[in-house]
Amino acid sequence: MRPARHGATLLKLAAGLAEREPEPLTQPAETAPLPEPAADRQDEVLLRVLATTDLHANILSYDYAANRPLHGQGLAQMAGLIAAARAGAPGALLLDNGDFLQGSALADLAAQGGRRRVHPVIGAMNALAYDAATLGNHEFNYGLPVLDRALAEARFPVVSANVLRRRGEGGPLEDDTLAPPYAILDRVLADGSGRPHRLRIGILGLTPPEILRWDQAHLSGRLDARPMVEAARARLPELRRAGADLVICLAHTGLAGPGGREGIGIELAELPGIDALVLGHSHLVFPHRGLHPDARVDAAAGRVAGKPVVQPGHSGSHLGIMDLRLRRGAGSWTVAGAEVRAESVSEVAAGLPAAAIRRHAEELRRAVGPDHRAALAWTRRELGRTEVALSTAFAQVADVAALRLLGLAKIDHARRALAGTAWEGLPVLATATPYRAGGRGGPLNYTRIAPGPLSVRHVFDLYPFPNTVVGVLVTGAELAEELERAAALYAQVVPGRAEQRLIDPAFPAHAFTTVIGISYRIDPSLPARYDPRGALVRPQARRVLELRRGGVPVRPDDRFVLVTNSFRASGALGGGPFEVVLDRHELCTAILRDHILRQGRIGPDTLAPAEGWSLRPLPGTSVVYDSGPEAMEHRSEAAHLRPEGAGLTAEGFQRLRLYL
Repeated sequence: MRPARHGATLLKLAAGLAEREPEPLTQPAETAPLPEPAADRQDEVLLRVLATTDLHANILSYDYAANRPLHGQGLAQMAGLIAAARAGAPGALLLDNGDFLQGSALADLAAQGGRRRVHPVIGAMNALAYDAATLGNHEFNYGLPVLDRALAEARFPVVSANVLRRRGEGGPLEDDTLAPPYAILDRVLADGSGRPHRLRIGILGLTPPEILRWDQAHLSGRLDARPMVEAARARLPELRRAGADLVICLAHTGLAGPGGREGIGIELAELPGIDALVLGHSHLVFPHRGLHPDARVDAAAGRVAGKPVVQPGHSGSHLGIMDLRLRRGAGSWTVAGAEVRAESVSEVAAGLPAAAIRRHAEELRRAVGPDHRAALAWTRRELGRTEVALSTAFAQVADVAALRLLGLAKIDHARRALAGTAWEGLPVLATATPYRAGGRGGPLNYTRIAPGPLSVRHVFDLYPFPNTVVGVLVTGAELAEELERAAALYAQVVPGRAEQRLIDPAFPAHAFTTVIGISYRIDPSLPARYDPRGALVRPQARRVLELRRGGVPVRPDDRFVLVTNSFRASGALGGGPFEVVLDRHELCTAILRDHILRQGRIGPDTLAPAEGWSLRPLPGTSVVYDSGPEAMEHRSEAAHLRPEGAGLTAEGFQRLRLYL
């Protein structure tokens, strides 16, 4: 007999545990089913590795922006699944793969300073007795002081081998790293005959080196970084010399798909010395039933270059489980076999009574409860009122009020800030991105603000990231290129054909943007100038047409101040480098909040566009476009496209038929 393997079995275990008196989540319940022998062989043991990634501060399974509980996501709903998985395999490891400190109002409030309590995310991870974690890119969004304080409160090692306070002259082994490059965890596991074996498990952490660009306002001159593969290749022999019998790599990167955008997980898996990997960053789930274009990836078995790999989604949507069968021979341990899966929290939680879910999360709720209540009070603070609905349901196909509000807030701020400077007389434009517009966030990941009070939570609904406002100087030619990169969102459609897919699924949703303050049209029947990675692939192609300001065509040498955010200004999505003319390190959310406070009332007149954008009409052409379940309530914003409902997708999106 072997440890519990599948969601149904784990569900039964979780329900059984819930019927007993609650035990601390740091140990399996005393009355849990006894673990089954790890293997039939006396020279084998089984190590269960549990993993989360990209939690984004989704602790109590609550959407503060929408002011509603979340089902099937977050640590609170995952706690029972973790307890059941631990009960089936004593000595299991619980690991996190980064991007845990940012992503909700809970984290934003904790980053404001003056705290006396443990950071709520760290408190939750302490309560669940995590064994180790690594740093993702979003850990740096609030700056080093916030990160340093949070890490000091962790009762588990947080490791990263490639983020540096100082680069060593003699190579990676002489680097002064921000966090320990690795940790070694001890476990005693029983073989098939019950004989105990002591194992030393190395945990190597790797962080995207692009943090230096993405958060340069916080990190410039303070940190350095090495490429992941370079750091890992140097540290792996050191880990073995330090006594590690097995090495698990926590790498905050994904698996490169078509176009190679998502990450370098394959290259890491090929490194000698890594026995298993936990991946993340791209918010995808692995293993899965689909096919991967790279022959080194076995998506169904959860293998990359022959090694077990798991990637457990995002926001607490899945718990990664790797059951590693380890065999001792010639004085060392090797992975003789593995079962890898990503258990869906929503599927398991759906079979549990609410009382069972609450019971397993009781210790976690005690740890985070005061912060949760503070976040609710903060996000419900009223700022003003809106007379118009603010929705992103059609933000990728039409000029919508929600994005005009974002853009106008940035333009208003920049004009005030640039008064009296050399840039005062230049036209001011602003980027506006629909951050909550479905994608990998699912069908509920849309902004949907009804007419009525506007609160702090609505600010974070419209803008969920702690980026700062940056104004850059651009020419008309550079502006056109920015729009061409965004226009790669659309698949090429054939004029006169019906029911064509409009959105290219390979394009990352956060890379799309509109520009407020000018007018233009996008023709999706023309080939894209850029590919989904932002690389120029067709130098002669142009999709952005009729680029005008005040009815006058924009010339290549015209100059503008483009107000964007620190992420875009860093060149993370291509373009630049640009001359920065405004950078006061002020949060985009603060700018939007202050704009609403000044306006008091948001109405059709305050959002009336002097300029706007649209898709170029293509008579006789229809496309399909997936949006949120309530999209048809906002169809007036895309009335010229005559939206029609075409059913629900398997993922729960509302499929729409649009007439170009």
